[in-house]
Amino acid sequence: MKTVEVPIKPETLRWAMDWAGLEAESLARKVQVKPEKVERWLEGKEKPTYPQALKLAQALHLGLGHLLLPPPEVKLPLRDFRRGRGRQAPPSPELLEAYHDARRKQEWWRERKGKPLPFVGSGKGASPAEVAREMATFLEVEALRRRARDHQGFLKALADGAEALGVLVLRQGHVGTHTRRTYDPEEFSGFALVDPVAPVVFLNAREHPSRQVFTLAHELAHVWRGEGGLEGGLEEEARDEVEIWADHVAAELLMPEEEFRVAWNGHLPPLEAAREASRCFFVSPRAALERAFRLELVHREGYMEALEALRKTAPPRPRKGGGDFWKTLVVQNSPAFVREVRRAALEGEVDAKDVAFLLNVDLRTAWAFLEGKGVPT
Repeated sequence: MKTVEVPIKPETLRWAMDWAGLEAESLARKVQVKPEKVERWLEGKEKPTYPQALKLAQALHLGLGHLLLPPPEVKLPLRDFRRGRGRQAPPSPELLEAYHDARRKQEWWRERKGKPLPFVGSGKGASPAEVAREMATFLEVEALRRRARDHQGFLKALADGAEALGVLVLRQGHVGTHTRRTYDPEEFSGFALVDPVAPVVFLNAREHPSRQVFTLAHELAHVWRGEGGLEGGLEEEARDEVEIWADHVAAELLMPEEEFRVAWNGHLPPLEAAREASRCFFVSPRAALERAFRLELVHREGYMEALEALRKTAPPRPRKGGGDFWKTLVVQNSPAFVREVRRAALEGEVDAKDVAFLLNVDLRTAWAFLEGKGVPT
């Protein structure tokens, strides 16, 4: 019986490997062939068998049909606010999956929530200080800060506060349950899908909690303004007017000027003062240092020295996987969303397959969920 070969496009295979960040050797391991075989496919000297082509498509996170066509132009249907080298770069497969997962959840949520939220778009045309004050009132930020014990606790409280208002907050570090397919903080830190009824904020949980705090505040500012988009790391200075505005809102929300001036210890070197303020306001030392510089509490030379020191001592990123699976699942998919999916399933509105699709899990895990696992508190 003759072996069936698949006429994949060598140039598409090369594009897909670049897109997925795979070299010939690593792709060969996934497909279970020798690297020389992949090289011959790339040169057009040989074609993969049908089983090999299926493994190729799976390894490259594509449908098999894509490999038979010329390389596509991949664009993310989301305004790109990223800064520095990430701006306008083609989205990775992981970023695309993060976007589509968030959009899926948003569309399902919108069908069940028919009432527009009063704060979405209410900040359009207002000053950062005005919007920050309104957000602080809605979210009760001062009370949350008083009760929090650390950055992680404050992040959770702030996310819970946003969810109580009707904003879904997804905190994911990897694609679904695929812990090896992590989101790269160098590519994006988060994004906001703004909708009058069902706004969604996505946080890259591969960032340190202190940085996620500022990203969450920044994305919520986008919700208040009514303009969503994709964010890269907040390390570089913003150039876009919308980004500058959102940065100022987040800074005033998390570090109100009057309180920050009182808390800033000018007797300490700027680096130590920034770290102290970081612990006080549950933000990153970088965010505290930037706030002090903008408020002229530290001179440029001291700011630059402290900034360079912080760049050399970046906080460690959260580890891959680990922890309680069910608690992580709830955080990844938004506690409010998980509760609504459970309610809909128990009342017969959705079945186990729908649950698996909405929560990015397999059918077995969906059945365990329906039997009482992972109940959000």
